[in-house]
Amino acid sequence: MTASNLEDIGEAFFEIERREGLYDWKVGGISVWVLLRSRLFRTITQNANLYDWSTAKKFELPADAIPYAGANAAGLLWQAANGRAKAAVGGVEPDFSNLKGFRAIVVPFATRSAANPLEEKFSQPVIDALGADALVFGVGMWDKLSNRARLEDLNSLFIKKYGTFASISVRLLLRGRDYKKYQRVVEFIEREVGVSMAPYDVFPRWLLRSFIAERRGYRKLLAATSAKTVYMVNAARMSFQAAAQSLGMKIVEIQSGVFSKYSLQFSWPGSPKVDYLPNEILTWGEYFTDGIEHAGGQNIRVIGSTAEFDAVRDANLKRDSNQVVFLTQPLVGNDILRAAIEFARSKPNLKVIVKMHPRNDLDDFKRVIESAGGSPKNMTLMQSERSSLEVIAESEVAVGAFSTALIEAAGLGTKVAILRLPGWQHLAPMVDGGYASAFDSADELAANYDNLRVAGDKYFFYGQRADIASLVRLG
Repeated sequence: MTASNLEDIGEAFFEIERREGLYDWKVGGISVWVLLRSRLFRTITQNANLYDWSTAKKFELPADAIPYAGANAAGLLWQAANGRAKAAVGGVEPDFSNLKGFRAIVVPFATRSAANPLEEKFSQPVIDALGADALVFGVGMWDKLSNRARLEDLNSLFIKKYGTFASISVRLLLRGRDYKKYQRVVEFIEREVGVSMAPYDVFPRWLLRSFIAERRGYRKLLAATSAKTVYMVNAARMSFQAAAQSLGMKIVEIQSGVFSKYSLQFSWPGSPKVDYLPNEILTWGEYFTDGIEHAGGQNIRVIGSTAEFDAVRDANLKRDSNQVVFLTQPLVGNDILRAAIEFARSKPNLKVIVKMHPRNDLDDFKRVIESAGGSPKNMTLMQSERSSLEVIAESEVAVGAFSTALIEAAGLGTKVAILRLPGWQHLAPMVDGGYASAFDSADELAANYDNLRVAGDKYFFYGQRADIASLVRLG
């Protein structure tokens, strides 16, 4: 067979996990499947052409961005962890002379706003609350502009330092039974999905090598601090998390996007105890984790909406009953744009806004519009002129596929319409719960437009905002 949707692929993973007991698979004490699972899932969805990956614009720093010009911060942090701290130069370089003074760790999200790239909105409240007590790492391209020690640079450092040791360890630890187990997993998924798992059709020894080298480096580095808690956005850095937990640190994940049954970082059927995963997850509202089998032993805490969301919700912006916003996103952005064009033509009395995701390419969108015979007079293409939250709050209906913005719409009292494009199953609980309506086409949406409904209790999606300072206060 050939799996044509996210649900088929997800269920294939869940079935082979049951058959092979993959949750319990260990090599040298390392929980192998935890390292492989999300990576293999992404690979098979790519190879199955479930999404159009070419529509996700590759991130590049703006040409006028000014990179950090001091000594490599990762190298300075490593020197300090080994007792060779260097004094900061001219206030440019970070001061790591007192690592024991750091009583908490924060790992932000890589994605930022170009308007304020050094402030990451999900972790910033925690960073503000902890102040000088927190060691904040750098993540991703934007932090090439900051003096934070970037995880990418540290990973490279640890591979250089411990890579040979790790390679030898992997060769000695892996057994024939491990290769055979992996081959059975690959063959089952390939048979069920109908496409190749390449380049992961042979066991990726390099992944274990990286884990061993990085875990060793992070353990030494983190042990040099006094931290007891790590606050992390997108907690999928297993080597870092394994090192922290081996030192008795608690990992707390700060939500940054959708959780669903088919978000394989979060969904673990049977709720097994799983190594390296966050001990606690801070979520925006009950909806996000309702009915999903997360890993056993994880504490789920609702902390309510972000400051940005609260500001828009509290503003009570005037809603335009004739305005519809289509929310694009990477992977299915062109499809959403085509649906918006069709919808706008079938509903000429409505004002249709297409709110672009930052990772959708404007030139691609222009080509789609041109191939469709031009833009309808009642349709507007909007980039970063206004925030998506403001546009959603002012619209009667929000339309998309599986964007977090659709859940934000429900939390703002806007009616939600979901297009059954690849990946829509991430938001199937919204449809199943009666909070949104799903459609196979723009024509079907247009025909049923007058029957769309408001979700109901908007605080189910984004709760009352918690006092973050109180939540993260150190003893």
